[in-house]
Amino acid sequence: MKHIVIDARLYGPKHTGIGRYTKNLLKALITLPDFKKYKFTLIIYKNLEAEIKKNLGDNFNYVTTNIKHYSLAEQLFLPFLIYGLKADLVHFTHFNKPILYSKKSVVTIHDLIKHFFTGKDTTTKNQYLYAIKHLGYLFLTNIIVKRNQIIVPSNFWRQYLIEKYKLNPSQIVTTHEAVDPTFLINNQDDFIKTPQKYIIYTGNLYTHKNIKVILEALKSLPDISLKIICARSFFSEKLKVKIVEMGLENQVEFLGYLDDKEFKNVYKKAIALVHPSLMEGFSLTGLEAMALNCPVISSNASCLPEIYNNSVLYFDPNSAPDLVQKINQLKDNLDLRQKLIKLGNQQVKKYSWTKTAKQTLAVYKNLL
Repeated sequence: MKHIVIDARLYGPKHTGIGRYTKNLLKALITLPDFKKYKFTLIIYKNLEAEIKKNLGDNFNYVTTNIKHYSLAEQLFLPFLIYGLKADLVHFTHFNKPILYSKKSVVTIHDLIKHFFTGKDTTTKNQYLYAIKHLGYLFLTNIIVKRNQIIVPSNFWRQYLIEKYKLNPSQIVTTHEAVDPTFLINNQDDFIKTPQKYIIYTGNLYTHKNIKVILEALKSLPDISLKIICARSFFSEKLKVKIVEMGLENQVEFLGYLDDKEFKNVYKKAIALVHPSLMEGFSLTGLEAMALNCPVISSNASCLPEIYNNSVLYFDPNSAPDLVQKINQLKDNLDLRQKLIKLGNQQVKKYSWTKTAKQTLAVYKNLL
């Protein structure tokens, strides 16, 4: 029986999109008929062991470690832990594979946004330390991409990797992701026909997320407010200063973390989720809104048209007037609202973690 080891240290919602990907991929793998043809071992953090075993049961073997991701110890010591497991194949669910591990492996690269957005506005670190780490990131990425089978979440990134690194297309497989089952609702008719006068932004506040275009749009929309769902961070504190400078403090509300019930209620009553990002790896944000019967107004940049198709209103992320026009178009048009909700429900159904797991297992089989 072939032995597959999966680096699942970045498991669960605590580790944001990578964590949701790892958790839902593993849960879906268990359901596949061919799963039991292989021996699976997960490398996990000790402090996540109880949570992971509760979710996944005894379907996997578990090896705990305190070797932190993005650390020097990861590069030096994790390879020896893995060699000791005598794996036939290792799946690293993020690009941080140790370069000292040279046996057969597959790496999921969620995005390479750091190739495009750099500098002091993208980090909280000292600029000299940041520069050193960024050079290390580029060096490791170059080695990892050229030496491994790669999984990416969108064709946008597949094409980028093929062109930038002159790779054989067979080396890279796209496995689209899907909405976390906790976001799915049973009643597609459960939506608010007349929304309240606010829009939503959900996610972190890095430069490439481009929330500044929403703030610019709000200056022309005095009757509309913005609710931001985002964990408190250095970037949120900087944004609050910017909001005051722009005189928008009465139009913007930071909601912080919301439990599932509050989350769904806020979405359902909104005019729309506005997703202004300049670049994404896959972007579950819009699909999650669709699953909660919330229309989406999205940037037309990077992979977003590939993922959302015709289920959203698109705008130029560099044009606040274009965003203003789309918000005005939607806020009083109940027929358009209902149409987008229906299209969104249909779009969400195109993706499933079962499909992602089947495609991933096919990659394993091919390599073995």
